[in-house]
This record gives sequence, C-alpha cells and structure tokens, in this order.
Amino acid sequence: MSESFNEISRLEPLDIFYVGERIKTYFEYPAHCHEVYELNFVENAAGAVRTIGDSRETIGNLDLVLITGSKLVHVWNQGTCPQHEIHEITIHIDPDTFHGSLIDKRAFASIRRMLERAQRGLAFPEPAIQIIREDIINLANSIDSFASVIRLFNLLYRLSLVEHARELSSSSFINAEESNEDKRISKAKEYITAHYMHDISVQDLANLACMSEDGFSRFFRNKTGRTPNRYLIDYRLGIAARMLVTTKQSVSEIGYACGFNTLSHFNRLFRESKGCTPSEFRELF
Repeated sequence: MSESFNEISRLEPLDIFYVGERIKTYFEYPAHCHEVYELNFVENAAGAVRTIGDSRETIGNLDLVLITGSKLVHVWNQGTCPQHEIHEITIHIDPDTFHGSLIDKRAFASIRRMLERAQRGLAFPEPAIQIIREDIINLANSIDSFASVIRLFNLLYRLSLVEHARELSSSSFINAEESNEDKRISKAKEYITAHYMHDISVQDLANLACMSEDGFSRFFRNKTGRTPNRYLIDYRLGIAARMLVTTKQSVSEIGYACGFNTLSHFNRLFRESKGCTPSEFRELF
C-alpha cells in the first residue's frame, strides 16, 4: 500500500501472542497493517479518532477493537483528545494458533465466528469493555507462559459472547465476500461488484432475481438491512476509500471510476458516510 506500511510484529516465532503496554500522551504511530491478529485496548483517550479500513469514528474513554484482516489498514489519530496519560495495551496473536482442526471444534464455534467477523475490524461496546478491562490488564501483567495462554483463550471466549459488537470496515474496502446468503441476493451483489462503475438501477437487479422492482426492494432490505440503492452507494464508497489509500489517483478520478456522476455528489455522500471528505480521509493515511 502506497500510504501505509506492513508492520513487523514483535511476536516471536515460538510464542502464541505478544503484549505491549504503554502510557503515552500522543498517538503518533502511522497507518499500518500486519499478518498477526491484533486486539487493541485504549483508555483515557476520549476524542481520539480511530480509522479501521474505511471506518472513521471518534472514540470514547474506553475503546477495544479486534482486527484479523492482514490487509486491513488501521490507525489512531489524536483528534480532539487532550495530550495526557493515554493507556494502551496491544495484543498480537499468531494466526496459526487458530488454523487446523482445533478452531473447528464445537467449543471454539463462537471464537471462530468472531475471528471471521473481525476481518473487517470488530469494535466492542463500552459496557462490555468495562467488564473485560481487568482481564486485559491481568493478561498484560501475566508472567507464567502457560497460564497467560489460558487467560488469552478465556478473554477471547468472553469477547466472542459479547452482544452488539460492530463490524467496522465495509466488505468492499477489504474485498471480502459475504457467504450464506440467499442466491437472489448473491446474484444482485455479484452484478454490483462487476458493474458498480456504471449506472445500475433497482430494476436491473430485480430482473436478475425475476422479481418486481418493489418486491425485490422489500426482499433485499429484509435480508440485508439496506435498500438496494443504499447498498450500491456503500459498495462504491468502500471501493473509493480503498483507492484513496492504495492509489495516487486524484479524488475526482476515483469518484468517476466508482460510478459517481459528479465530484460534488461523491464528496457529499462520502462526508455523510465517513464524517470527512475524501481528501481528509486520504490525509489520515
């Protein structure tokens, strides 16, 4: 990626995970991605801006995110956070720990689903972080190697049961496929993937499903939680955000390449979705 770098983790080959704990006054680490899984805990940093893929959010006093996508670019910026004692704990986990037959066992089902969702970045609600906070701190201070691994697995299991954890980056930004969908929905999404740079009408998608336009719109919304037009806009914005990070094309070139007819229309929809302009989003990286 042209505007970010691949971080080399301090995780040793013979270790399952590595924990780094720090007290700092400023977020200065640049945008990056890495092969290892990352669980990042931040407290006392209300007002800082967290960017995961094409998700950009201002965080509160407690923030906890799990990232398992190896190409998912992420960064924390200062935002309006005062420069005081920010507490950060970063846990890097060897992905090979969860490959093979172990993760397929029934006991790991909820952890497996969580790791799959975290390919887009997974943010946990503050009430859950308050409950789990001591577990994270105890893990960071754990000395015994075997006991610390048990603590890690217990922490991941407890997190996998948390309700209302939110996926952050769009699937189009990370170029991920969504499985276990109705064939009519999948066919419509495949058409959008192949033709998003051109004009696409709801009727075009309805024809693929052999349904009326109104019937298809209701069906699509019931299945995905979004209208066909909203899904198309979000998909285009995800592609555009990825191009802003990975290419040097101008904002206008990217907007037109992603199917937006005017630069002003692209800028307006991007700001409404991401909370910043395309140019500001690019500057974050």
